[in-house]
Amino acid sequence: MSIERILTKKSSPLFLTRMAAFIAVAVVLGYLLTPVPNVELVTATCFAAGVCLGATGGVVVGAMGEFLFAGLHPMGSSVGILLLAQMLAMALAGFVGGNISSLVKDFRSFASRRILFVVGAFLTLLFDFLTNLAYPLQAGFSLSQTIAVLVAGIGFAAIHIASNALVFALVLPPVLTRLKKMT
Repeated sequence: MSIERILTKKSSPLFLTRMAAFIAVAVVLGYLLTPVPNVELVTATCFAAGVCLGATGGVVVGAMGEFLFAGLHPMGSSVGILLLAQMLAMALAGFVGGNISSLVKDFRSFASRRILFVVGAFLTLLFDFLTNLAYPLQAGFSLSQTIAVLVAGIGFAAIHIASNALVFALVLPPVLTRLKKMT
C-alpha cells in the first residue's frame, strides 16, 4: 500500500468521523462511571478504537479521549506530568489495540479472551504505575516519598487492574466482534 493511499485513508471524512465517535464514547463512558472508584471503560474504549481504526487511529483516540476526559473533568482536571502520563497510557492502549489483530482472530474464543484478560491487566498496570509515579514527580517528592505513594496505591491499583482485566475478557469480545463487522 502506498503512502499516499494510507494518508488519504487516515484523513478521509469517514475515518475522522469514526475517530471522533470513539473519542466521544470514551469521554461519555469515563464520566458515566466516575462515581464508581477504580472501575472505568476508557481504557477498553481506546483499545477498541485501535482494533477498529488501526494503531494510528487508536493512538489519536487514546490521547484525545483522555485529554478531554481527564484534562477537562468537572470534578477536578489533571494537569502537567499527570495529564501527560494519562494521555500516554491511553494512547498506548489504542496502539496495542491496533496491533493485536495479528494475535487475535476470533475475539470470542477462550484463547482470545485469555489474551485480552492479560492485555487489559497489563495496560491498566502500566496506566496506574505511570499516573501514580507522575503525581509525586510533579509535586517534587523525594525517592522515599515517591515509593510510599506507589505502595499506598497498590490496593486501588489492584481493584482497577482486576476490573479492567474482566472488562477486557468479558465485555470487549462481543463488542469487538460487532464493531469489526461494521468497519
